[in-house]
Amino acid sequence: MADCERLEFCPFFTGKIKATPNIAGLLKQMYCHSDKTQCARYQLIRAHVECPSDLLPNDVERAKTVLLARR
Repeated sequence: MADCERLEFCPFFTGKIKATPNIAGLLKQMYCHSDKTQCARYQLIRAHVECPSDLLPNDVERAKTVLLARR
């Protein structure tokens, strides 16, 4: 699967969202370089919903809560 097209702009990938290097590397590999459709940030962006500034790619439950609150 191709890299996420949001890499250039994503606060997580660019280091604006802090995570330990090991965790950040693992999450980037899992979501940014593999299956972007599973990324919580990507899911919100695709739904045209603004992401919380500190949302991590694996925080899918929080993304669901944000989506439900918008309805």
